[in-house]
Amino acid sequence: MQPTIADGELITVAPVAPESVKRGDILLYQNERGVVAHRVVGVVKGTVTINGGDSPPYLMRGDASVSYDAPVQLEQVIGRVVAVQRGGRNLALDSRLANLLRLARLKIAKSKAFRLLHLYYQNA
Repeated sequence: MQPTIADGELITVAPVAPESVKRGDILLYQNERGVVAHRVVGVVKGTVTINGGDSPPYLMRGDASVSYDAPVQLEQVIGRVVAVQRGGRNLALDSRLANLLRLARLKIAKSKAFRLLHLYYQNA
């Protein structure tokens, strides 16, 4: 989740109601790799039946990642990340400044130059 959350930083997690999860939230959830904190990039509204089962409601991606995670089911969600401890201070992740920084990083990540550099270093 760098640069929003660096490796080793402490996070504060609060319970979250499924109906209050929105795009841009950072959720802590359990998957086959362990416990992961990633950003919600999409929420499936309602229930969609696929191959006899319900589709997972959350589409997730790390801030530094180009690809999406496998869809996350409601049962996997532990809570919403609301703050990160950095330099001895708690920084709220739902503040206006945090949202502006996230949008700026998103704009950079979507730029063509960033994608080309990512592909270059991925293949090097």
